[in-house]
Amino acid sequence: MLVFRRTTLLTTAALLAACTPDTGTSTDSATDGATQSTKTSGEPTDTAATVTPTTTASASATDTSDSTDATVGTATATMGGTTTTSSGTTEPGTGSTSSGTTMGISGTTTEGTSTSTTGSDSTTGGDSTGFADTDCGGFNVEFSFIWIANSPEGTVSKIDTETLIEVARYRTGPGQPDPSRTSVNLHGDVAITNRDGSITKIGAIDEHCKDTNGQPGIQTSKGPNDVLAYGQDECVLWNTTLMPASRPAAWTSGEKIDPNDPCSGSVGEKVWTSAPQGGDAWVYLLDGETGAILDQVLVPGANGGLGIYGGAVDQNNDFWGVTYSAGPLVHVSYDNMTIETIPLPIGSAYGFTVDAKGRSWVGGWDGNLQRYDPETKLWTKANIPAQYAVLSRGMNDLDGDLWIAALFEPQGLMRVNTDSAEFVEHVGGAKLVGIQEPTGASIDVQGKIWLVDQSKDGGGAFVYNPMNKEVKWVGGLNGPYTYSDMTGYALKNVAPQ
Repeated sequence: MLVFRRTTLLTTAALLAACTPDTGTSTDSATDGATQSTKTSGEPTDTAATVTPTTTASASATDTSDSTDATVGTATATMGGTTTTSSGTTEPGTGSTSSGTTMGISGTTTEGTSTSTTGSDSTTGGDSTGFADTDCGGFNVEFSFIWIANSPEGTVSKIDTETLIEVARYRTGPGQPDPSRTSVNLHGDVAITNRDGSITKIGAIDEHCKDTNGQPGIQTSKGPNDVLAYGQDECVLWNTTLMPASRPAAWTSGEKIDPNDPCSGSVGEKVWTSAPQGGDAWVYLLDGETGAILDQVLVPGANGGLGIYGGAVDQNNDFWGVTYSAGPLVHVSYDNMTIETIPLPIGSAYGFTVDAKGRSWVGGWDGNLQRYDPETKLWTKANIPAQYAVLSRGMNDLDGDLWIAALFEPQGLMRVNTDSAEFVEHVGGAKLVGIQEPTGASIDVQGKIWLVDQSKDGGGAFVYNPMNKEVKWVGGLNGPYTYSDMTGYALKNVAPQ
């Protein structure tokens, strides 16, 4: 069996003080997520598992047509590719006081094989990564950006969450890359997946960018009308080819320089992503500095048509993701690439996140929202009132409340308590005037909720302040389609302190 071994790399860093499914591949619906299979020699061999989720060993691949030797800026991967470096009113909750319904579907684990606009709001403070952190002090919001993909034009917008001004726009790949999910690391840099089959890293500030043309200063975008040709922007750091229809992106938190200092900076960040193949899905772990693929594993049965649709990490930097549109939930260990597939009690899967306590949340159609606790191995169905039979899309956790982009009537933002799994409120069209097609929700450094709308005024985002109920609109985007950790807040939630 051909396996891929992780290469240990020493990385140094200078630290600073819709409702149609998204396009890009088949829209076939997923079947029962309880069925598992184990791959050997690249060929499927099905083994039944109808109730208890099973961890399956990582698979080998036989197609080496896209392989390259591993060097800085290239990737070694049997099914991967090469890495290139670019030269209103709020409706309160009416649910009962009891917690959501708990469903006893547990998981079992076996050992796997490792393979290789305008206006501004006041801030409440932040650390050197731009996130509120009063324990570590700092109050530096230099990295307070949100990154939103303009899918039709192949770009990503960087918006200052304090001023609400778009400060840069970048091409995310050659040709028509079709960008979607974004993930922001603790240094503020972004990784964005392109559904044509690649992932790109962009530096957040000039100090993170690289001079590639010898001209004085960093040549990079300075606004939405200043988009450099692909390969010319020196803040676009690398692009790694993957299998087509790649979607999730999730940074790890890296390793603390001083493990005994809760405020220590980190190095060695990596990024997870995934792409489907046949009825299965590849999960990749990339070096955050070079984009080289360090590990990869094939997850049997993890493609119901669109592969693993969204992903995030937990406190251990393990990857969690959900398969469109009926599961399973997928868990891959950071330490050894062991995989675990967990069937959904309710086969309805679209939106996904991991909350601050490491629990996975899966949003689906008809008001279905489910939480999986890896400690108890139990599922809990959130108690959503019948009048909110929405599709839960992108979501993020803020101080124990999950904020969810809710598509279909009544469209808006839905808020659910992460511990009780109880509905709290729905912020609808009376407040979010003109809402048309919410896609994703994210949290910024000031605790404001950003709700991306793919269609209103051609595309933009509502910015909702849950403290004073104020709403602002940031327009000028182009068919934005992002629902993931657009600011890095979700990663900050789970990163070791």
